[in-house]
Amino acid sequence: MKLKILLWSVVLILIIGVAAIAFWWLRRPQIITFSDDSKLTLLAVDYGKRHAPPNVKAPAGTRARRGNSFTTPTDTLVLWVRQEHDPQQYANFQYYLYDKAGTACAVSYGYGGGGRQGGEVVGIRFEAFPRRQGKFIVRVQEQGNGGQEMSDKKFVIRNPARKSFPAWTAEALPDTKQDDDFSATLTKLVAGAAMPYQRDQDDADDAANKGVQATFHAERNGNSATNWEPVSVVTSDATGNHVGGAVAKNDWQDGNDTVVYQYGLWPDEAAWKLRVEFSQQSDFADNELWSAHNIPVEAGRQMDFYNYNNRIANTNSVFAETDLNGFHLKIFTPKQFTDVQQNSYLQGGLTIQVAPSLTEGMSMTLVNLTDDQTNDIANMNQGTMSDGKSTTYHYGLRNFYGVTNLNLTIALHKSRFVEFTVKPEKAPAAVAADQ
Repeated sequence: MKLKILLWSVVLILIIGVAAIAFWWLRRPQIITFSDDSKLTLLAVDYGKRHAPPNVKAPAGTRARRGNSFTTPTDTLVLWVRQEHDPQQYANFQYYLYDKAGTACAVSYGYGGGGRQGGEVVGIRFEAFPRRQGKFIVRVQEQGNGGQEMSDKKFVIRNPARKSFPAWTAEALPDTKQDDDFSATLTKLVAGAAMPYQRDQDDADDAANKGVQATFHAERNGNSATNWEPVSVVTSDATGNHVGGAVAKNDWQDGNDTVVYQYGLWPDEAAWKLRVEFSQQSDFADNELWSAHNIPVEAGRQMDFYNYNNRIANTNSVFAETDLNGFHLKIFTPKQFTDVQQNSYLQGGLTIQVAPSLTEGMSMTLVNLTDDQTNDIANMNQGTMSDGKSTTYHYGLRNFYGVTNLNLTIALHKSRFVEFTVKPEKAPAAVAADQ
């Protein structure tokens, strides 16, 4: 009898031990590490309009910030992540959230470079995620002085917002919409098209390398308008997702413009709503234009460029300013990055400020940007920042190494907006790879 009691006691202890190990295993922190020893730890996940960082201690030997609370106008998914990296090196982390099948993804950003802190807690916001699924995954790409690296390990996130959602009804294509004197006809929409650049260089089929292909025909006052192009698309669906994507590629044929943009949403939805901004590209009126010449280029760090808005009040860095159509424009001295390699994807940055902030329907366009030998300088919009009083535009510059002076022309002009409700086609893998 005593032996039986002893055996059952041993079994009970083993069961409790296994349960404790299983509980620890399920609750253990999820960690992603990179080859340079940078480490990301998933601390918490929240969903709603009010977001507060978890109460966690900083790593030993650091003075890392806990993170700031914030609110969002709509219910938003937030991942609280501790980013540990060499505080003396530039680090930028991009977060990609996928459905389980990897058919599409959304992107958000967490920036490193916290001075000597080296272990800051950041809130990574996602306004789009596969809300109908129970779980989804997050991969992270690190961009720093050593190049870029996509993580092999993933965060697995349990969906805090899963429920039943309605379904929208798609309109048939071709479909024509109008804004004032402008009309656009959407003839085709394909999800899963290849982008002209790769974010995950090791996997061409990764959804991070895919976008959406759309074909439009534009007219103004009943005439073909080939000098108008779609520049951005906001995509939404019936589950509450919405995401903005900038057009990355235009292909004109027979008066029709086929564009590719990131990002779309999950193509299994019954319909997407597309709100497309069309912007004039040429033949601007004289009162819409401003040119500045012989702008000197200064040496600067890429980190400073991305944090430039914090220094925007430094008037010594303003090269030229003017008033145009009721707005005040400032051009800040462009930077050639000293902390990137000469063949890096972006080699410099240009910052332009408009005050007050442009209202919806007004656009700013870099009509041309050249060096002192009239060679075109390729540029990419790296995002905007607004403080409510002004908007600051950041442009990354390519083919820029060795440039000493820039010339540019800016246009302030009115955009047109059209909206479609449509079901996207899915691009077969072979087709998507060849586009």
